[in-house]
Amino acid sequence: MRSELHTPKDYLHFLIINLLGSYSYAMGIQIFTKPFQIAPGGVTGIATILNYLFHIPIGTMIFMINVPLFILSWFFVSKGFTIRTAASLSIFSFCIDALVVWMPPYPSTSPIAPLLASIFGGILMGAGNALIYMSHSTTGGTAIISAVVQKSFPHFSMGKLLTGTNLIVVIASIFAYGNIDVSIFAAICIYISGLVMDNMVYGLNINRLLFIISDHSQEIQERILHELHRGVTVIKGEGGYDHNQKNIIFCVVSKPQFYKVRDIAREVDKKAFLVGCEAGDVVGKGFKHLD
Repeated sequence: MRSELHTPKDYLHFLIINLLGSYSYAMGIQIFTKPFQIAPGGVTGIATILNYLFHIPIGTMIFMINVPLFILSWFFVSKGFTIRTAASLSIFSFCIDALVVWMPPYPSTSPIAPLLASIFGGILMGAGNALIYMSHSTTGGTAIISAVVQKSFPHFSMGKLLTGTNLIVVIASIFAYGNIDVSIFAAICIYISGLVMDNMVYGLNINRLLFIISDHSQEIQERILHELHRGVTVIKGEGGYDHNQKNIIFCVVSKPQFYKVRDIAREVDKKAFLVGCEAGDVVGKGFKHLD
């Protein structure tokens, strides 16, 4: 999907994906993290703490905190990014304050209930965040801060920034709830959420980068082109031992196609040398759109 919204179909796709993502995220908060006083990092964690202290609706609080961040994003990132994020956050705030409030919290009868709440809350929140991200949008908060910082300081370590932000929120939750255990469950929830999001966003796009060295490279590359309809690049190389000139085939294929390329190489040349590794993010013709 393109990052810009042009047609009614684009808007409908954006709305549906964001509703699904926001609903999943909101369920994670309403059913699991909020009842067990788990502040899952970022703006959501801050809003959860403020909800406990002042009874302000979490969705409303999240939107209010993001208002100054929207202004920063408008001037320092892009108008399109800001508008999409504001739309996603409006949907999310509505879901958590209006659509999931009827859902009962996870029962706290079991001694391991807080642990299970942090795990399943993290799963739902990670899945929701991933869906929203795949619509080329975000739920604001640290995502906006990251975009602003990287725009001005592209070499800045965002991992350290996000870790530091989450750490501050987790420590604040200890003082707010008067319970150190909540920090442990919050850390578990943050970790699970990130793991689920990464696997949904990047796990579905795992491709294979291949280098093939063979004396029959011409036949191999022709079969890749005609049978798999994948482009190849031929790199001129020289053997380190015999100093003979060799053609090295470079190509990127999907995970299922990797095994087909391997079989083609074996069929053409049993002595072919093949090196394959994961290529998590491939942008360009035949893969993800450049935007």
